[in-house]
Amino acid sequence: MTRRTLLWVVVALVVMVVELGATIGTVTGAPFAPVGGWGATRPVDELGFVAVVLGCGALSLLGRFPITAATLATASYMLFAVRDHELGMFLPPMIALVALAARPRHLVVAIVLALVSLAAGLGWVAHRAAPIADPGVALLAWVAFGAVLAAFFLVPVLVGEIIRARSALRDASSSAVAPMRTRQPDGGLVQGPYGGDW
Repeated sequence: MTRRTLLWVVVALVVMVVELGATIGTVTGAPFAPVGGWGATRPVDELGFVAVVLGCGALSLLGRFPITAATLATASYMLFAVRDHELGMFLPPMIALVALAARPRHLVVAIVLALVSLAAGLGWVAHRAAPIADPGVALLAWVAFGAVLAAFFLVPVLVGEIIRARSALRDASSSAVAPMRTRQPDGGLVQGPYGGDW
């Protein structure tokens, strides 16, 4: 097992502990109701727990199968949201989106998965906000939850793209400097473009 593979397994286990703890908390705790009239959610059942384990476990595959892992993490979140469980399961798709966008040639897939996740989250908000009688409170719920969900799913893509761009810039910079740092046959370094030895 490589160091990178081990890292993704550890990340998956940590995220699984956090998400399972949060999901168990929704089963044993009071329902989330930030405003009066907030729509009720369904209690988490066995399929909900399977979605948590599958979505978190998929993170362990990010090193070798990034698109498959990100798709599984996103699908698990969507299943959780569409089944109207309590708000949660954000970490697996967020981490998968960062990892996917940070890889070359995976940005479009990351954006599509982010938008699909955002749509599922907004569908969840629609079910919660529909019974709210006061239109001002309903609008506030939409704005607040919409902004948070957009940040949860679009910012990871941006962070991943920044990581990818910095990596590409570092690679290009080291490629450009490498030919200048060659040794001459007598063992001395080639003179740099601005004088002096490299």
